[in-house]
Amino acid sequence: MSGQPLMTGACCPKSNDAVSQLRLSDDGRSVGIMGLNAAFEQLLATSWTPEAVTDEELLKTVRAQKNYISTKANVETTYAAALRREYATFYAQHAQQSKSP
Repeated sequence: MSGQPLMTGACCPKSNDAVSQLRLSDDGRSVGIMGLNAAFEQLLATSWTPEAVTDEELLKTVRAQKNYISTKANVETTYAAALRREYATFYAQHAQQSKSP
């Protein structure tokens, strides 16, 4: 063995590594999510509205930004609800900016 790493290039797609806090519950419990803005930009670019985007699409898009979200049903449900709420806010802000001259 030469002591050199077997893989020298990036193994994963680039993501926006900025961390946003996602509020999961009304009791203040939150988690850090990497690339949340980039994930929401991707959803917006594919014309998903907050009402139409599926829980699966929300979770898949956020997981693609290098975030671990457990596959337990109750955890996915909690994350999907929080992501939908935050995406609705993001979507409304974007729509407001688009209407501005």
